[in-house]
Amino acid sequence: MQTAIDPSVQQQVANELGLYVYMLVDPATGVPFYVGKGKGERFASHGREALLTDSAETPSNKIAKIAKIKAIRELGAEPEIWIVRYGMRSEVEYTSVEAACIDLLRSMPVLARATGTVRLPGGQAAQLTNARRESAKGHGIMRLQDLLDEMSAPPLETDEPLLIVSLGAWTSSREEALDGSELDGYGYKADWLPRAEREKHSQEIGQSASKWFKFSEATVERHGIEYAVAAHRGVTRALLRIVPGSWQHQGSGTHRRSGFRFEVVSDGALFEETVGAYGHRLPEKRRGEQSTFRYWPYAR
Repeated sequence: MQTAIDPSVQQQVANELGLYVYMLVDPATGVPFYVGKGKGERFASHGREALLTDSAETPSNKIAKIAKIKAIRELGAEPEIWIVRYGMRSEVEYTSVEAACIDLLRSMPVLARATGTVRLPGGQAAQLTNARRESAKGHGIMRLQDLLDEMSAPPLETDEPLLIVSLGAWTSSREEALDGSELDGYGYKADWLPRAEREKHSQEIGQSASKWFKFSEATVERHGIEYAVAAHRGVTRALLRIVPGSWQHQGSGTHRRSGFRFEVVSDGALFEETVGAYGHRLPEKRRGEQSTFRYWPYAR
């Protein structure tokens, strides 16, 4: 059964969501069985359960949905809640998104996932011929639990000097890693948000965080930095040991970019201090700060 939500985390998530559209998904099959819309304050008042019950539903809709939820709970599970879009600014906008999702799911069947597999946001991109997706401005589809985990992340408080590299949403492109291997893009994929997926793809996360940025090799060495941390959405995601003497550079002057070879660190005391199970939340950037990387501790 679901665990209680910390009230402060619940309020943070509500503030992040604003106006949103969500789906209830059967965890056994990965098939959505309900589409709804909500407002942040409703979630803040009632938590997950507010998204499972809706007083505005028609009696027939409510009976069918409650019966499905009951069947899932009788198997010892809970419906998954997927946020389709959030941070919308008008009721017209979020009502239109809800209607489009309902029309799509009533027209195009979603097949049950294979036994033993996990269905993740963005995990079926290959079934479309679209070369790219329109930007969701950071508010694209994700599981509510991933957002709760993100908001529950403890603050980063380690004394270890670090190079922190913030990654944006994934961009598909032909890239070459510093070891000469070929990459299919850079950034952070939405399907890497769950812990299990993040851990499986830590090498790819490291490839994006290790090149090509304006960080200074001399500054890194002057601060005694031996490790880099990849972050996404203000939360740490991977710990990398910078291989000594592995720095490479591109361009010159204001166009000079640097990169380094790395080894992924996935356990030990420093890993727990900097990433751990759910990542650690970074302090808010200072006013006017735009850089994609920072040297830790910030007071240095």
